[in-house]
Amino acid sequence: MVVTYEMIKPYIAEEKLEGSNVKCKFQVDGEIFESNSYIKVDSKSSTHNIKNMARSSVLGRLRGALTNFIYKFTGGGLAGNIATMAASETMRQNVSTTSYSRKDQDAAVVDAFKKIEFNLYYDENNRKFKIARQFSEFEKRLKSAPITKAYDKKTLARMLVEMSKADGQIENEEKAFLEGFLSADTGTLSELSRRAPLSAVECEEVTKELKQSLLMIVAAMAISDHDFEAPERQKLSEFGNMMGLTPEKQAESLKLAQDYTIELLIRGGQELSRDEVYAFADKIGMDRAEAERAQVRYDRRTN
Repeated sequence: MVVTYEMIKPYIAEEKLEGSNVKCKFQVDGEIFESNSYIKVDSKSSTHNIKNMARSSVLGRLRGALTNFIYKFTGGGLAGNIATMAASETMRQNVSTTSYSRKDQDAAVVDAFKKIEFNLYYDENNRKFKIARQFSEFEKRLKSAPITKAYDKKTLARMLVEMSKADGQIENEEKAFLEGFLSADTGTLSELSRRAPLSAVECEEVTKELKQSLLMIVAAMAISDHDFEAPERQKLSEFGNMMGLTPEKQAESLKLAQDYTIELLIRGGQELSRDEVYAFADKIGMDRAEAERAQVRYDRRTN
């Protein structure tokens, strides 16, 4: 399902443009969700860029969901305030400082909506977005133990940056994702990229009750591009070992992150055949039977 501006227009309670930043409030089932996004204009082909921003993808939904989770369940975000996104170099590149077309702004609003979409599901029968009252185990874990201590936030930030570099380079989408919640408090992306890798001692000092939550978030990021390769697996295992998590806890963290990606796909209104579930599972390194179980569990919870 492709989310368009016309589709989400009934849910827009407020839409305010501040420079290149579009700040939005969406109202769904009587509840208000705040989000923002930056207008991105491709000087060579803005139409092509708009289509890319508007398309429905697990990558966009998962990373948008993670950004919101990190913001909400780390006591206000790794950056302390989501407004620090204004400092993002990636978000501001190729953006005019004067005026924007209505299409560019609409595309940014759609992008902002996608960042809160993890709270919702699309009711095909009534053709409406509704609040997801039943949360996945991944979401429950993060909600039950917010990450509030500065040291834990900074360590998570370093883990995410190291994971992004695991395959040798940080892609532009990953830069935008990371810069969405990094700040001077945690260290900017360029600063964290230059730091030495986390040591076992540094990982051991993470709050005991939060170690698995950190690994879950890092795992979700690692598989969000559907390309969970050996270097990323190795890095995830390295973090788990350094935090002192048992192999069983590490496997559980990865499984919860994998289950979550399946649910995001379904929440977006995309019906998956069994073969499609299997193909998706193969891409994220998930056991096929477990992927099918994740789909069934979601259906049981929401129907």
